[in-house]
Amino acid sequence: MRFLRAIDRGLAAIAGWFLVTALSAMVIMSFGQLVLRNIFGTSIEWGDVFLRHLVLWLGFLGAMLATGEDRHIKVDFFTKFIPEKAQKILSVFTSLFAAFVCYLLLSAGWSFLKSEMEYPTMLVNRIPTWYFMTIIPVGYGLMAFRFIVLALERVAEIVRGNWSLKASA
Repeated sequence: MRFLRAIDRGLAAIAGWFLVTALSAMVIMSFGQLVLRNIFGTSIEWGDVFLRHLVLWLGFLGAMLATGEDRHIKVDFFTKFIPEKAQKILSVFTSLFAAFVCYLLLSAGWSFLKSEMEYPTMLVNRIPTWYFMTIIPVGYGLMAFRFIVLALERVAEIVRGNWSLKASA
């Protein structure tokens, strides 16, 4: 379990750096496009498409980071009405189900990426756009991994007799 958690933390650190880099590039590029359009009446031809791809990267990286911290989107209306022990067990199953859904989306993302590779469109100086779309299957794969790690951590806590949800979040 420590090995998986170490990998998980390493992936989170790398994703955090990518997130900061992508956000910085997005702010700089957006500001540059704004200045070029409003002052000089021109713009970088591929800038808007590049910014859309950066938004995609930011979304996936943010979702991946939120998943590992158990702060991903969830509906907790029903959990308020069930005992804490049942909530802990339910959280294991919901994490595993979320990992399975991420796996299905990873498979669909991989099919999409393969079709983009087969008939590539170019973005920046002959760089295929599919390079930027690799975040789709990779992002879902990383989220699936983090959901599995989260489920395994919860199982380990249950085995140790720790039924509190607050300790695991």
